[in-house]
Amino acid sequence: MAIFDFNDYKAFLKAEVKSRPKAGRGELSRLAEHLDVNATMVSQVIAGDKDFTLEQAKKVCSFFTLSKLDTDYFLLLVQIERAGTQDLKNYFREKRDEMKKESLQISKRITSERKLTDLERSIFYSSSLYSAIYIFSSVDGGQTIEAIIEKFDIPRPRAQEILQFLVSTGMCTLDRGLYHMGQQSTHVEKGSPFLIKHHSNWRVAAIQKSESLSDEELMFTANISLSKKDFAKVRETLVKIIQEISETVKDSPAEEIANLNIDLFWI
Repeated sequence: MAIFDFNDYKAFLKAEVKSRPKAGRGELSRLAEHLDVNATMVSQVIAGDKDFTLEQAKKVCSFFTLSKLDTDYFLLLVQIERAGTQDLKNYFREKRDEMKKESLQISKRITSERKLTDLERSIFYSSSLYSAIYIFSSVDGGQTIEAIIEKFDIPRPRAQEILQFLVSTGMCTLDRGLYHMGQQSTHVEKGSPFLIKHHSNWRVAAIQKSESLSDEELMFTANISLSKKDFAKVRETLVKIIQEISETVKDSPAEEIANLNIDLFWI
């Protein structure tokens, strides 16, 4: 739901809550808990009797994981309502209209072919959680923030931080409270420090997982002695297996997420 379609922050909140799973049932209570206020106060604000403070409004943006640009616009809408004079209201309304035009220009510049910047790559590959949540957003037609928090057992602020990043880069989209895998994808060349960090993240995750491996899961580590000729043969076999796996995964329905680590190197 595009916040720039709204001129009133309360109308946006009503529509945003209603668009959430189960028509937003329990969402206002969760928002009140996030703001550390009574649920009645939140209802009074949305009903039109009161307004959020700017501090509360910023927390509202965090709760709904709004992007930086959306947050700026939301806070501006709050300032319009809180302004004490008509002159100040008109000033903020002019700023609102300017932001609307700016948002249209930005949306035209963004395409699915845009590559991640080095700064964005450094953030994405800083933790395996980014790629895990990115992949998880493809499962079952999208995921709520609550499902993501439960799946990865992380605090809400951490989930919000990652989701804001994924949405802002186009790697995920947010629609009716559900996060979906977006058009954007990642690719880093061999030898890149980002790729090295990516490998490292998931090998550490594999080591941690090895302590609670189920019977249906598989891990294999072996030190072997063999000829250089047979080393090349083993490598070729693994490449073929990887190709077969890639073809299988490409057509497989997204029901769960998994990680595959294959290592072969001289020691």
